[in-house]
Amino acid sequence: MLWATWISNRHNNMTAPWQNTFRAFAGPGIDHPSDSLRVSEDEAAEIIAQLATSAWAAARPLGAERHRPYTIADAQTGCVTALFGADGIVGFYAGSYLWIAPAHRRRGLAIPLILAAAEQRGGTVVPPGVVAQGFSPTGLLAHRAAHRQAVLTALAAGRPVPSAVIAEYLGDCHDRAAA
Repeated sequence: MLWATWISNRHNNMTAPWQNTFRAFAGPGIDHPSDSLRVSEDEAAEIIAQLATSAWAAARPLGAERHRPYTIADAQTGCVTALFGADGIVGFYAGSYLWIAPAHRRRGLAIPLILAAAEQRGGTVVPPGVVAQGFSPTGLLAHRAAHRQAVLTALAAGRPVPSAVIAEYLGDCHDRAAA
């Protein structure tokens, strides 16, 4: 792992995740998910050790109820967004690496972490300078769910979602109705 590849400036082309198609949001790596791209616990420990020296922007609460104990913060430099719990960092999106500690999985935390990282990066999860990042099958599903939530939230709020983005999800609805 090269920590230096994670450190770069934020995107200048600022859009919201819901303004991008899923491919623009997640990049062309969506075409070839692989379990070999899963972040191991040893890799995560190494990244957390590096993140311990980071300066963080103000933490933002995740919300009410089950997410109340958690906050999200962006590193002041680089493309790093971290999920904080009572024990410190319990998840991160660092460069192309998304990880949540096993004890904090299956709590719906990946979606807000992914969307916070996309917000930091200008509407996409692909870090500046990276052409394509890979996904595990589970990671790809989490990114699809995050993008879908962003689109549905924007539609519910009356925001102008591009027709190409809406078509991606209308196709999903049409395919399900036909099945």
